[in-house]
Amino acid sequence: MKLVVGLGNVGAGYAKTRHNAGFILLDSYAAKKGLVFTYSKYCKGEVAATPTAIFLKPSTYMNLSGQALKAAKDFFHVELQDILVLTDDVESPLGIFRLKKEGGAKGHNGLRSIEASLGTKSFPRLWIGISRDNTVPLDQYVLEPFRKEELEKLNEEEDKIHQVIDEWILGVTNV
Repeated sequence: MKLVVGLGNVGAGYAKTRHNAGFILLDSYAAKKGLVFTYSKYCKGEVAATPTAIFLKPSTYMNLSGQALKAAKDFFHVELQDILVLTDDVESPLGIFRLKKEGGAKGHNGLRSIEASLGTKSFPRLWIGISRDNTVPLDQYVLEPFRKEELEKLNEEEDKIHQVIDEWILGVTNV
């Protein structure tokens, strides 16, 4: 069983923010597959499933994402290498995405929480570029909503990102 986790913050106020790129892409993936998320107290978040994969949107807010991921991992008995985390990346241009086998948090508090909860940095992640505006403090920038043209750019890459998720679930990627 695979576990795909989108990172973000819950609530309407955060729905279209840059820090919610993981939620945004996981929601679009689920919609395309006809999946519906429902809250699971055992997983501390919203869960959808197929016969081969579980999809999780933590309800713990970004900085405590590790609690929900660990709860889902344990509840569904998922192996570490079978976890994929979708997360925003301020170091990459908007819409550029990179699949990595493991790595550091790069200052991302959601990933720090996951690393602390799992006790390792060795889990796959799909970095989703959201760019960076150095004229705005980082904590403010990531919590600002995407501009219309930024969402359009992200939507242009959506099918490619969905394909990467599908290939990862099927085990046909080089990660």
